[in-house]
Amino acid sequence: MKKITTAVLVLVMVFGVCTAGAESGGSILDWFLPATDTPAPTLQPAVTETPAPNAFRFREGIRWGMNTQQVKALESTPMTERAMSNWSIMLTDGKVLVSRFTADLVFMFREDRLLMASYEFQKGTSDDFLYLSGALASVYGEKREADPLKIKALMDAINPNRYKTELITQAYGWMTEDGTTVFLYYYAADAFAITYVSPELGRNAYQTNGL
Repeated sequence: MKKITTAVLVLVMVFGVCTAGAESGGSILDWFLPATDTPAPTLQPAVTETPAPNAFRFREGIRWGMNTQQVKALESTPMTERAMSNWSIMLTDGKVLVSRFTADLVFMFREDRLLMASYEFQKGTSDDFLYLSGALASVYGEKREADPLKIKALMDAINPNRYKTELITQAYGWMTEDGTTVFLYYYAADAFAITYVSPELGRNAYQTNGL
């Protein structure tokens, strides 16, 4: 009887730890927690047209509109994929190098077309955040304050439980020549992200039916 009681207490403690971690909002695995499995979207035609000279390129030549197979061909880090309604997510299984740091990398596709990507930094310090702010400014120019509600709206389309509005702080943005938006922001007390949003998605962040 004593052994059974001890085992029950251990299970309760483990459950409590897991629940506390899930509510923190800082875990990269939160991308996958609330979703239900759905069939993978139908593959769309590959991006084959010649890109405009000012077209945004991410990492090793990844471009907006590429399908999952094209992105996998260019991103060497192994990834886990999850389909959610008309969106699908690819999350790297390990950290990738960003500037002088490492981060989790998330690719976000709608109907198998890449529309958004994000680096997520866990346990980052304020100095790390400031360094990346300066690094982004050196590439994209002077930063501007960004609207946390727009960042939340963009993420809500994929996973409504991913971010809490009140935790999105110190949000800054840049706009590239082709209309790509780059956001840098905290989404938890000790976690921040750099998110890249395609021009197509950036123009349609909000649902405006009937307005």
